[in-house]
Amino acid sequence: MRFRKSLSIVIATLASTLSGLSFSSHSANADSPSIVEAGTRAVQNDYVVWRPGNGVWYVSNSATGSVTTRQWGISGDIPVGGDYTGDGRSDFVVWRPSNGVWYVNDRITGAVVTRQWGTAGDVPVGGDYTGDSAFDFVVWRPSNGFWYVNNRISGGVTTQQWGTAGDVPVSADFTGDGRKDFVVWRPSNGVWYVNDSATGAVTTRQWGTAGDVPVGGDVTGDARADYTIWRPSNGVWYVVDTATGAVRNQQWGTAGDVPVSADFTGDGRNDFVVWRPGNGVWYVMDSATGAVTTRQWGTAGDVPVASFR
Repeated sequence: MRFRKSLSIVIATLASTLSGLSFSSHSANADSPSIVEAGTRAVQNDYVVWRPGNGVWYVSNSATGSVTTRQWGISGDIPVGGDYTGDGRSDFVVWRPSNGVWYVNDRITGAVVTRQWGTAGDVPVGGDYTGDSAFDFVVWRPSNGFWYVNNRISGGVTTQQWGTAGDVPVSADFTGDGRKDFVVWRPSNGVWYVNDSATGAVTTRQWGTAGDVPVGGDVTGDARADYTIWRPSNGVWYVVDTATGAVRNQQWGTAGDVPVSADFTGDGRNDFVVWRPGNGVWYVMDSATGAVTTRQWGTAGDVPVASFR
């Protein structure tokens, strides 16, 4: 359960509140791909949920409200948001714990890529760890604290021991070099342990306490992830600017919400975002202006997906 929190994933009881919407469904068959969106580079996140009951991705464009759906995955899979093709658009991706296979469906062309990487008990972590602008296949193994990175383009392998059982892996770039770093947050002492994926330099910061949820993302807009946790007991976001050490606290959300790391305004700063399983509503507070946006998208039992543009 802890690793699902690290990916901002909470699965509740499935219901149906989207049945009144008119969706256009697309097959995941690689032999008959459906081109559903132009291949332009997106700058802001969309509202996205994945439904374990039917394996369907429901995407609501945050700018236009247009809807896309794609059946991709089965019950028991873990959705992993990100751009695995390097075209600037997030793809439909699931990792299957039962066989350790990653299933990638290109959002633009429908082309399919599969790769076996990982084993039951691993935690899939989305991100570009090699700096080639495409997400890599990455798992973190709680049993030994190792990160296993498989480059999506070249197939090259990197391993790094970083973390221990009980830690929460976080997908984040704390150095601003465009590569995700090896990062874990330790609930027992609230310490962040950051290992620069390019240089191996180590940084630690105590920020948070047991029961908090670590959230990766750049809240301050300096191209570096900040130390951010969300506290379910009071709904407060606690942020430490990685560069300056400045602290910001923001109350946004309530117990039972799912915090989501995402930029919904396109200004290069992650916003304060929670998704509420009880009513399927996304609550977005612009981290720069404080402006509020809400959108009903999803139902209890769905999995909100971050890093989807």
